[in-house]
Amino acid sequence: MKQNMSYSLLLILLICLNVLLTGCRSVDAISNEIVISLGGEPKTIDPQLACDTPSMRVVNAIFEGLVRINEKGKPVPGVASTWEISADKLTYTFYIREDAKWWNGADVTAYHFKDGWIRAIEPHPENHEISPMRHLLFCIEGALEYAQGKGNKEEVAIVAVDEKTLSVKLKNPTPYFLELTSNSVFMPLNTEFYDSQYFNSNITTYGLEAKDIMGNGPFKISSWDHYQEIVLEKNYSYWNFENIGLEKVNFKIINDNWVAFTAFKAGEIDVIDITHEIQKKELKDSKTYLGSYYSGHTQYISINNEDNILKNKNIRKALSYSLDRKTLVEEIVGNSSKEAYAFVNPIVKGVNGSFRRSAGDLFGDNDGEKAKSLLKTGLAQLDYNSLPKLTLLVDDKEASKKNAQAFQNMWKENLEIEVEIQVMPYEAMLDRMMKKNYQLSLVMWAGDFNDALAYLDILKTHNPFNMAFYSNDQFDKLLDEAINQEDERERMDLLIEAEQIMIEDMPIVPVYYLGLDYAINPKYKGLVMGKTLMQDMDLYWTYIE
Repeated sequence: MKQNMSYSLLLILLICLNVLLTGCRSVDAISNEIVISLGGEPKTIDPQLACDTPSMRVVNAIFEGLVRINEKGKPVPGVASTWEISADKLTYTFYIREDAKWWNGADVTAYHFKDGWIRAIEPHPENHEISPMRHLLFCIEGALEYAQGKGNKEEVAIVAVDEKTLSVKLKNPTPYFLELTSNSVFMPLNTEFYDSQYFNSNITTYGLEAKDIMGNGPFKISSWDHYQEIVLEKNYSYWNFENIGLEKVNFKIINDNWVAFTAFKAGEIDVIDITHEIQKKELKDSKTYLGSYYSGHTQYISINNEDNILKNKNIRKALSYSLDRKTLVEEIVGNSSKEAYAFVNPIVKGVNGSFRRSAGDLFGDNDGEKAKSLLKTGLAQLDYNSLPKLTLLVDDKEASKKNAQAFQNMWKENLEIEVEIQVMPYEAMLDRMMKKNYQLSLVMWAGDFNDALAYLDILKTHNPFNMAFYSNDQFDKLLDEAINQEDERERMDLLIEAEQIMIEDMPIVPVYYLGLDYAINPKYKGLVMGKTLMQDMDLYWTYIE
């Protein structure tokens, strides 16, 4: 009897111990979570349509492309375990992992990549808007022609050789193509899931609700409470799930950065963007880890080069040399921005190191005497005694207005010229620029891919983004030669020379490279920020120490 009671007691203790241990594992799993302030509500998590920062951050967590960009900014295997590049650097062959799966356990195939890419360049999509990032695929042979309705889908050089082999042929050597394939528009499409529910719909909800998306990334979406939060959980169908450190990701949708900042200080949020210098100072002495990175944006003053006065390059250069960028960045812009003495952003790669390291700074700063001399020469060339009042357009953001007031004061002090500031919504400002109805305008540009061409090309004659209306035959020629150049070193030299020629003309006035700051709970390690131009956050390597 005692033996039976002892046995029963032992059994009960073992059961209780098992429950306790199971409970401990459950608690550990739940605590292995990160809470991130996402900012605004994602417009869509459809990877072919996503282009805003909140959308891209979610897409990058729930999808995976052929390659992934690591913490050093280098392409590493993603869904593709390996790849081959032809001797002429035009054909890329990707080999899809045998164990690459969708959330529902189905195999990820080469056909899914082909279908996703073709969907992105559809000339007349019936149930979704035109992909805002589809131009990134135009380096593929036949893609531009198909997107313009001038070619057939079958002529686009994206070939699923078999279920696990994808072949892509480019129009020209494109050294940044591997990195391009990490962008959201290059993500695969689960055709079976999409066609069964969304293909024939007049208005699709694909990518607009948690239930209306099928991903293949390290995390899957478990809930989406609009304008409140998006919750992700580890995807155990993912090929490398054992090395994913987080069990849960909670994206809090908080539009007011000060609300997010307060929640961070209270320990309710683990990662926030720092948007005010006072926030950075307040956290500096805490145990919080503060990080920074270049966003890829270059702030510059666009100049209408067809304006009767500003067509003179000496006057344009006078406006540039009279600015005190260092003071502007330190006292007004703040954060981790850096003054710009060229156009191509420091985040852009070169052959060895960054492009900026090879190309160097291309002009000086805060040189009042030189600015006055340039202005005098320019006025003489135009047969003017003095410079008429100029007009500077800016959008209605507070930061833009503060920058504009600083420029206004610097031009008044150093050149004794009057500049009127006109504030308006961003869309209205762009409309004025496109119609050539402006003189000066404060704008930003970030390349869509990590290459100097993504910056310089917008100043090429006839480029629709060339709202400076700049034209230089030699500049255009160098860009064309760079596009067709196979040797990376020679190609880089052509782009360096092109930027030098452009800056000598000063069709725009670069001001600063935008730096972004963030704060993170120090217990989290491995969060990758700012390693690609379009997707600034990667949770793939994040873990709790």
